[in-house]
Parts: sequence; C-alpha cells; structure tokens
Amino acid sequence: MAEPDVSTPAPAEPRKVDKSRWPALSPHLDELLDLAPAERARRLAALRAADPTLADDLQALLASLETLDRNAFLETPAVLPPPTLEGETVGAYTIERELGQGGMGSVWLARRTDGRFDGQVAIKFLHAGLVPRADAERFSREGRILARLAHPNIARLIDAGIHVPTEGPKRPGGSQPYLVLEYVDGIPIDQHCDRHGLGLVERLTLFLDVLAAVAHAHTRLILHRDIKPSNILVTAAGEVKLLDFGIAKLMRDAQVGPTIGAPPAATELTQRLGRAFTVQYAAPEQLQNGEVTTATDVYSLGVLLYVLLTGSHPTPTTSTAAVDQMRATLEQPPRRLSDTVMRSAGPDALKQARALRGDLDTIVAHALKKLPGERYPNAQALADDLKRHLAHEPISARRETAAYVLSKFVRRHRTGVVTSTALAAAVVAAAAIAIHEAREARRQQVQAEGLIEFMLGDLRKKLQPVGRLDALDAVGGHALAYYAEQDADRLDAESLGRRARALHLIGEIADERGDLDEASRIFQQAADSTAELVQRYPRDGQRLFDHSQSLYWVGFVARQRRQVDEAEKAFKGYLDIADQLVRLDPGRLDWRIEQAYANQNLGVLQLERARPKLALAAFIAARNTFRSEAPERNELVFDQANSEGWIGKAQEASGELVAALTAQQTKLATLQTLPGADSDRRAQRLMANALHEQGRMHLALGHAEQAVTSARDALALFDTLLAVDSNNMDWQSQATLARLALAEAAWAQGDRVVARQALDRAEADNVRLLANARVRTTWRLAQQGQALRLRWMAGDPPDALRPALDAYLGVLRQAEAQGVLLDTDLSLLAATAELAWGDALQADNGAAAARAPWQSAADRLRSAASGGHPAAATLRAHALWRLGQHTEARALAARVAGSAYRHPELADLQRRLASGEGAASDKHP
Repeated sequence: MAEPDVSTPAPAEPRKVDKSRWPALSPHLDELLDLAPAERARRLAALRAADPTLADDLQALLASLETLDRNAFLETPAVLPPPTLEGETVGAYTIERELGQGGMGSVWLARRTDGRFDGQVAIKFLHAGLVPRADAERFSREGRILARLAHPNIARLIDAGIHVPTEGPKRPGGSQPYLVLEYVDGIPIDQHCDRHGLGLVERLTLFLDVLAAVAHAHTRLILHRDIKPSNILVTAAGEVKLLDFGIAKLMRDAQVGPTIGAPPAATELTQRLGRAFTVQYAAPEQLQNGEVTTATDVYSLGVLLYVLLTGSHPTPTTSTAAVDQMRATLEQPPRRLSDTVMRSAGPDALKQARALRGDLDTIVAHALKKLPGERYPNAQALADDLKRHLAHEPISARRETAAYVLSKFVRRHRTGVVTSTALAAAVVAAAAIAIHEAREARRQQVQAEGLIEFMLGDLRKKLQPVGRLDALDAVGGHALAYYAEQDADRLDAESLGRRARALHLIGEIADERGDLDEASRIFQQAADSTAELVQRYPRDGQRLFDHSQSLYWVGFVARQRRQVDEAEKAFKGYLDIADQLVRLDPGRLDWRIEQAYANQNLGVLQLERARPKLALAAFIAARNTFRSEAPERNELVFDQANSEGWIGKAQEASGELVAALTAQQTKLATLQTLPGADSDRRAQRLMANALHEQGRMHLALGHAEQAVTSARDALALFDTLLAVDSNNMDWQSQATLARLALAEAAWAQGDRVVARQALDRAEADNVRLLANARVRTTWRLAQQGQALRLRWMAGDPPDALRPALDAYLGVLRQAEAQGVLLDTDLSLLAATAELAWGDALQADNGAAAARAPWQSAADRLRSAASGGHPAAATLRAHALWRLGQHTEARALAARVAGSAYRHPELADLQRRLASGEGAASDKHP
C-alpha cells in the first residue's frame, strides 16, 4: 500500500496565526512535533476532518519550522552569541554588556529602546546545542506562557524568542534562543549571608523567602531543577530573587496530552535541557536520570540550607570531578548539621552546634533523604516545618512523643519558664516521684527522663545567651537527686543512656559556670554509666563511642584543673576506646576519624606537659589518618591542616625549627588545595594562622626579612576577614597578634619606624578588644603579654612599664588561681613579664627585691627548657643569669647556640653573658 502524501506545501501568502489561539494549538503542536513525518501527516489529516481551521493553523506553524530547517540552524557555532553582541538589537531591547557565562548559556544586560518605556533587563542566550531546530518555535511559545509566573521572590520571565544576529565579520549568522528576564542587581544568597554576618534566625528567615518562591511554582506544577546559590540573588535591600525558573519550565517532562490517544513521550528539548543541572545541588534521581518531582527541588533546597548553616556540602569530596560528587551524593550519607559545625573547630562551634541540634538536624536530614518518597513532598511542607521550628512548635518530621510536645510548649513560653524555675524543678521532682512510685510504668519513666533532658538541653540553649544558667540550678539538683536514687545495675540500656546524657548536660553547665570540681564529679558519674553500658555490650560501637566521649570530658576538666596525670589517664582511655572502635569495624570512617581526634587531644596534653617527642608521635598519627581519609570527606582537609600546625608546634618545642617551619608551610599548602579556599572564611583564618607561625619560625631562625613578609601576609588575610565581619573577636585577636609579630620582625630587621607604628596600632586595637567583657582570659594574657614583651625588648624604661606590668601580673595571678592552664607560648609571655617586673624592682630597690619574680620566671620555664624548647631555654638562661646562677645560664646559652635558633633574644643573652650586664651579685647563689 502506498504511503500517503506527506508534503505540506506552504501557501503563497504565509498564514498568520492569532496568538489568542495558542492555548488551543499548544497540545496538538506538541504532539505533532514528536511524530515522524509520515505519522505527522496522518495525524494532521485526522485533525483536519474534525476541525479544518485548527489543521490550517497547525500546518502554518509546521511550515515555519521547515523554514528554520532550511536556514541550516545546526551549522552555526555551538555556543552563541559571540562576545561582540554589544549594541545588537534583540526585539525591543539593545544589548549593553555581558553579565556572565554559564553551562547553559550567556547572560547580557540590555535596555529597552523601542520608546515605550525605559528599563533594564537580563537576556539569557541558551547554548544552541541545547535547543534542537524542531523545538525552536515551541521554545518561544512556552517562554511566553511562563511569563505569567509571577511572585515577588521570582525574577520575572518577560519574554522568549529566537534571535538571528546581524551578520558580519565578527557576527556570524544563525538563530539563537533567548529569554528576557527581570534584571536583578544582587549577590548570591550564600555570599550575602556571609558578607553581612547573618545569624541563624536571619538565615532561616531569608531561606523562607526562597521556599515561598519555589512553593509558588510547585502549586503551578512547575519545577526548578537547578536550585543553587548563584540562582538565588539577594538585593541590597535584602530582597530574595530566584532566577532561571523559565528554563526549569522548559525542561519539565510533564506534557499536555493530545485530544486523541496517549500522552506523548518527552521531547528532545525536554531530554536535553532536563539534564542541565548543577551536580553539587542535584538530587539522586536527577543523577540517575530518574523521574523528577517536586521532591527533587526539595533535595536541592536541603543542600542549599545545609550550605547556608554550615558553609559545607552535606556529602563533600575533595575532588572537583563531577563523577566523584555524583558518587558521593548517591552513596555517602549526609553528616548531621550539628556534627559538621562541631568539627569545624571554630571559636563558637559548640554554641552553633547546640543551636542546630534537634529539630534543624531533623528537618535538613528529612529534606536530604536519598529516596524522593521519604522527603518533604514539596517546598511548602519544608517551609511549614521551618516555621514550626521558629515558633517553637512540634515539627512534622519528628515523632510527637509527649516529652517532645511538652518541650515545645515550654519553649513557646520561655519567659514564664525563666521566671518560674522553681515550678520547672517541681515538675521534674514530681516526675521523679512518679517514676519512683511506679518504676515499671515504662511510658511515664521515658517521659520524665525526656523532660529532664529537655530542661537541661533545649531550655539551657535559651537561658545561656542571657546569662541565666543559674535558673537551672534547681532543675539540675532535682535531676541529680532523681538519678542518685536509681540503682544503675537495674536500669535497662535506654534509661542508663539517658542518665549518661543528662549527666553530661549537667556537667557541661557546671563547666561553663566555672565550677570545675562539680563538673569533674558529674562527668565521672556519666563515665561510670557509659562504662556500665560498655560492660553489658562490649562489641556495640555506639556504646563504645558514648563511653569515649565521657572519657574525653573527664580528661578535659582534669586538664583545666591542672590534674595532668588524671587528664592523661582519661585521654589515653579515650584513645584506647577509639582503637577498639577501629578494630571492631575497620571500614567505618567515623571510627578512624575518632581515633585521629583522640590522638590529637592526647598530643596537645603531651605538648603542654613539655613532652614534645610524645606529642609529635600523636600528632603525626592523627595527621596521617586525616590525610588518608580526606578524599572521602572534604572537611577533613581542615583537620589535616590543623594537625600539620600541631606537628610544627611540637617540632618547635623540640628545637627542630627548620622542620617546624616546613610543617607550617605544609599546613598552608594543604589549605590552598581546597576548592574555593580564597573565599572560604575558615580556610582564610587557618591560612593566616599558618603565615603567622611561619613568620615566628623565620624570626627564630634569624630570617628577619622573611619574617616581616610572612607577618604582613598574615595581617593582610586577617584584615580581609575583618572587612567581612569587624565584630568577630577571634579574628580581631589574631589580627592584633599578627600586627605584634610584624612589629617584632621589623625591630629585628632594624626598621624601628615600622616596628613602632605596628606596636602602637596593636596596643590601640588591644584597648578596644580587651574592653569587651566576653574576651577570654587567655586572649588577655596573649595580647597584653606580647605587647609588654616587645616594649621590654625595645628598651622601654622600667618606670614606663611598671603600671602595665602590674596590671598584667594581676590578671595572670587571678587566672592561675582560677585554674587556667598556660601553654608554652603563654608561659613564655608570663615569664617575660616576671623578668621585666624583676628588672623594675631591681632599679628601685636592688637585686634582692627582684629575686622572687626572677625565680618564678626560671621555675615556670624549667620543663619546656628541659624538653628542648629554644625560646624557653633562652629566657630561662636570662632569669638564671640575673639570679647569679652563671654556670647553668652559660650552659643553657651554649646549648641553644648549638641549635638553629637565632632569635634576637639569644643575641641579647650572649651580649649580657659576655659583658656581665644584668647579673646579680655572686653572694646570691
């Protein structure tokens, strides 16, 4: 049987199709475009029999497509337009300049020039290869339909079409699809949050605007499919604008079915553009070319929220290859928000992790489920849970236990809770009595213990910022009394675990209030509970892990109390448990990382105990683990770099200064391997610290010029950070220390002008920084001590130094009385202040009056000097020389001179030894 005639001769005069008929023509045209030529002719004939006018209009549109075919559309360059489009007219607009390039095309700023009104727009030209010839007309048509998508947080799609550039030497011909979009003058949402230092609630509020925009589209069955920071701009007024929704609509798979027959398959346009997403923010089903739904956008929104709250990706990888990120998304479980922040080692990491722990952890984890059916069904559902969290109401993603619902009620009425702590304690006590009277009533027991955890956990988060932890004293007391009545041997595992968690919370409160004795007692009780669990379940990884955390806290508090033997015992126990975890499951990355953290904690303690060799071995073990596992978890690069820095400190303490310098250079190089390190604030802070330490090592080796360069580079990085957040006290403190390092290096180089300018500026910054009541005591000791040390080295007269020295030593004595443990660097500064104070006393009252501070300085540095620390040995020799112990002073000086240490303090010591200057009388042995 002969095939029917498939030709579609065009009329002599092209038929014009009224735009009002497009909605009726659209589904039929979609169907015809997806058919082969023979099938298309048969379908058109069937439509003609039913409606001749409809068939004529459709045939006219098909004829226009044949015209496009004859224009050799595919022979044009793959990516258009060329960079010479300035001045080109596109419809009613004239192009002014290029705004940017992307994977899907280029974006240009244009101005309306048809005289109707004046205004700027953004014109996005899609790469030609993304839109096949046969779909060009449909592209234009669907773009116009999308212009109806209107929401204040969506950059409006104004028009769409096919542009044919003016031909010329630099303007090749060929049609190019384009979108005319509302022009938004803003920056990506992540940059806006970081630049303005937005807090948690502010970030969530801004994110809710994003969700409102996506939800608006979802209700219209429109998906975005490429949600990422660069597609969400925030204006100077703080208004959110979501971009590229038009492209999302053009990519949608859902097509309107024809009047007759089944719905057609996805077109080539759908198939090609449907894969144009950003891998880092794509959902698993996108990566696997599966079905996409509104839950697909929810996953991308979950990644975005994770990035906004932590600065990290939920499934990070050190590789920049797309295939590695795809594998991580498909296979790697996202780390909890609070865990990621806790491992960041930032100054406020603990506080930030506590704010994220609980509901926000649950909400983000729910949005990031691997299976679409397990996520929030759409953006509105995600928004609803975030609003519930901000209103302290129960969220849908969490099972509503009685204790949980009650905790939310208390949070919504926290003012009453804060002013009625006695009532809260009575609730806990009543619950405890009920448990005691009906121990077998399991439901009541769980609820009561859950309430205790809430009181000590969530309620504490609210009271801590306003300085009202005292309001929890009664709660903690009743909770301790309740647990004291229990027989731990008779508690089941879950109750014993809750007991340990509650004791941890009480211990942390005691630690934050400075009651170290109480904290130590309670943490030991928690460790007893977790040890009992380990005894019952010796091969349960979670029980072992919980016990390791208890041992860490026992060691942490013992270290603060200067009970170094007890601290070392606890930290070694922590490491032993971590080793057990690794043996139990060698393939589990979390356990290997915990082992590395345990090594690093023990190393820090060994370094403080002036055992640099033992510390170095522990730091190297931690570094090796972090380095080997960093390809699996990108954030471990930071831990690897930190370990390199600690290795350098241990080598410095051993007198291996060249190796210490190399370690700090390795730390810097490691950080520079991170993608986007130049804009990552955490990476910049650690890089600045590495440069600061490099400068110290250069000066210790006698390289004054290199020391000045490193100090300037460190200071420049800290100034960059402070330009973003001038109120960050950690950065302020570090910047001041970097400026003091510059002053010291410039002094060694002989540039007294730069040195004095840097010192004066640092002291002025110190006044502002130390006026803040929240500044840590160790910061005060470091900032003031280094400034005094430089003034003493510069030869400032004792009378001029006396008031500042008196104040500094007062802070030092108070800190040591409170149990503050000084590391080697702070001990050096404290000893310097004592030497300078002794010199001032000697000038007024003779050497006998100065012996006490000189002796204190010598005693303070004995361990570090014996361990090989060259700066400690040099300063101790200064003290011994003043005390008249010339033989030991000369021996120490000779030992240091035989090393690579060439700091100016050594030259000053050698001058004093040679001249006898500053020595006490020999009658004072």
